[in-house]
Amino acid sequence: MRPSIREDILRISVALFNERGYGNVSLRDISGALGVSVGNLNYYFAKKQDILQAIMERNFLLTAVQEDITTLAQLHGFLARMLDSLSTHAFYFRDPSIHGLNLRGEENVNGLYHIFVQALKELQARGIFQDTLTPDRLESLVKVLMLSHLAWIQPSPQYSAVQSMTREEFLAAHWLLLDPYFTDKGRKEYLQTIKR
Repeated sequence: MRPSIREDILRISVALFNERGYGNVSLRDISGALGVSVGNLNYYFAKKQDILQAIMERNFLLTAVQEDITTLAQLHGFLARMLDSLSTHAFYFRDPSIHGLNLRGEENVNGLYHIFVQALKELQARGIFQDTLTPDRLESLVKVLMLSHLAWIQPSPQYSAVQSMTREEFLAAHWLLLDPYFTDKGRKEYLQTIKR
């Protein structure tokens, strides 16, 4: 087997899960798409849930940032990665019944929430956001934005107005919610780095 088989398994699994839904894909389907036996697949992952956990853990690591977010450009990149994560792993975010299978899912979502909150606090300390963005408002704003991500990725006709937003439009909408809290310094940085 090729050394990259583990990454191939994850890549093919994401494609199949997005196409058919997690519950409609078996290990046999994944092994067939890879052209390997189920036994070879089991060498890397004993069960489908193990594949799901590996996919979502890798997703968290690619989405989260390791360094402090100290500029609006870095925050923009973080928000873009969050939206890309939703699009790439739509099968997961569209099916709440599988969330419990990802043992670190809640921990990872909380991790992203805390990164977002800390980023806004750091930017506020740097004079980008006004003091009117109180800790309660800041946390509520982050919660609303993160909850809106779940509505944006849903394929339901009830959300057709939300779905009509492209990734770029939705990302720009984040800044509309943050805009009232900019200081003059923050607005200048925003206009120079984000809204060019």
